[in-house]
Amino acid sequence: MGIIDKEEKVIQQQPGVSPPKRTRVLGRGVLQEIREDMKRIELPSGVTPSPQHPGEKKWGRFTADQWRTFCTVNLPITLIRLWGPKDKDSREHRMLVNFMHLVLAVRLGTMRKITPHRITQYNSHIHQYLSSLSELYPNNSITPYQHLSLHFGTHLQRFGPTHAWRCFPFERYNYLMQQISTNNKFGK
Repeated sequence: MGIIDKEEKVIQQQPGVSPPKRTRVLGRGVLQEIREDMKRIELPSGVTPSPQHPGEKKWGRFTADQWRTFCTVNLPITLIRLWGPKDKDSREHRMLVNFMHLVLAVRLGTMRKITPHRITQYNSHIHQYLSSLSELYPNNSITPYQHLSLHFGTHLQRFGPTHAWRCFPFERYNYLMQQISTNNKFGK
């Protein structure tokens, strides 16, 4: 007997073991709080605001800049307010600490000036994030991108700040090309 997970793959279930629960990390209530906080926040002009209705399919997909703002500005503001005061052993507080390790790793990894100390801090935060991630979500496995993030400190050390070698211009062109209507027939 099997169950279907979110990727629609059949997972074999062992007798006597209950299936992994599908959980929503944020939920509707927290998303509503995030939306309310977003209305009250005034971002600097150089920061791309995230869509005002996160979590709703009809508002479309986030761009990379919108994801960055949502995850490094909007989510921390609301989650710190909601989950920060909770007991340190509560699941919400542990999820907040885990997420903040990721936010700090992203912030350190994308700074315009990189130092050996910042690379060390990046490595520490990304290791703490992935270690506590597997404790918080034992039924999920580490993705290839999460594994690659463990090697990102080496790239920072070898190549310097990411703004010098990231693929943002190419991603922008990919986005522009995706907006072109086609008949999906090559050469016609």
